[in-house]
Amino acid sequence: VVREVAVKSLVNSLKEDSEGVTAIVFDGVISQRIVDVSAEKCIGTVVGTRKGNITKMPAGLTLWTKENLY
Repeated sequence: VVREVAVKSLVNSLKEDSEGVTAIVFDGVISQRIVDVSAEKCIGTVVGTRKGNITKMPAGLTLWTKENLY
């Protein structure tokens, strides 16, 4: 664990400082905004409760939801 932040602060926290972050695990919906910031910051894995409306999926990014884990 690098850091724990509230879900509502996740995107801003990643934009400010994502050094050493290789994966994001959170209890929320994976949105296009989270996907975009993760790709921009070279974060390879995002784990959330479910996927929102993802219209463009960057290569090299893996999304996991609770359906994938059970």
